[in-house]
Formats: sequence, C-alpha cells, structure tokens
Amino acid sequence: MANPVVFTIPVSTWVKVATAVFVGNILPIEADGKYLYTYRMTGGAAPTNGDYSDAKELAYEGGIIQSSAAIDVYVAVTDATDDGHVRVDL
Repeated sequence: MANPVVFTIPVSTWVKVATAVFVGNILPIEADGKYLYTYRMTGGAAPTNGDYSDAKELAYEGGIIQSSAAIDVYVAVTDATDDGHVRVDL
C-alpha cells in the first residue's frame, strides 16, 4: 500500500483501509457524518455492514493504529448525507 492513501468510504459500508499493519494513522478528511473504525486480525472475517457493535468513533483529529500483531483496519461512515473520505498514513 502506498503512503499516504485516500479512501472513499460509502455511507454505512465497512471499507478495509489497511492490511497487515502494526502502526499508522487515520485522518478523516470531511466532517460530515460519524466516522467509526474497527480491526480484525489479519486474514479474519471482515465486519458486517450495519453492525457497529465493536466499533470505536474516529476523532476528526485522527486516530492512531497501533498493535503488537498484524491487523486489518476498517472504517465506516454513519449519519452522513454523502460518502466520507479518510487519509491513511502507514
């Protein structure tokens, strides 16, 4: 994955923004809606669209990815009128 990468996040859809990472940063580019993130162990099943039970809110100042094991990171946007965008730095 190139560094940095901008992803379009369709409303209410989980998008994988990082694969097999240990450290990085996620920064929402737009303020419309609520940005959520979650992770899975690399190779694990992706989160189900509409299920945000283990998601954490991503602050508009960004969030840090940090793990001692390789993880896949997913981002979703809810309560939005249009697609969201995030910048991912690894």
